[in-house]
Amino acid sequence: MTRTIARWAPLLAALASGCAPPPAPAAPSADETAARRAASVALTALSHRKFDVRGCDASGARVVQEAEARAGTPQGDRCAILVARQSDQTWLVVVRSSLSSDSVGAQALVTVLPDAEGVSAVAYAR
Repeated sequence: MTRTIARWAPLLAALASGCAPPPAPAAPSADETAARRAASVALTALSHRKFDVRGCDASGARVVQEAEARAGTPQGDRCAILVARQSDQTWLVVVRSSLSSDSVGAQALVTVLPDAEGVSAVAYAR
């Protein structure tokens, strides 16, 4: 019996080491946290302007380069949020409402101040 256990011990040890819990997800970077805060400020500003932000969630914002943000996103079934840091340190937040919203796929380009302390401009597109 001891021989059988000794024979299988290396295999059991190898299998047990492969069952370690997965590593914890990485915490968002400071830039991602600031971008999501800018997205939240933009969503609040849009909701005060009667832009339908139902289904929009700042935590789902994607941080991208400015050119990609300006290009926007195609209309779809879900709200999409793109956030980019501009050269003057303001944030460009592009929010595309869902096709099922009251804003029916409209897109808002919101310029948020550097520390997300407010909004300096809002423009709309289809």
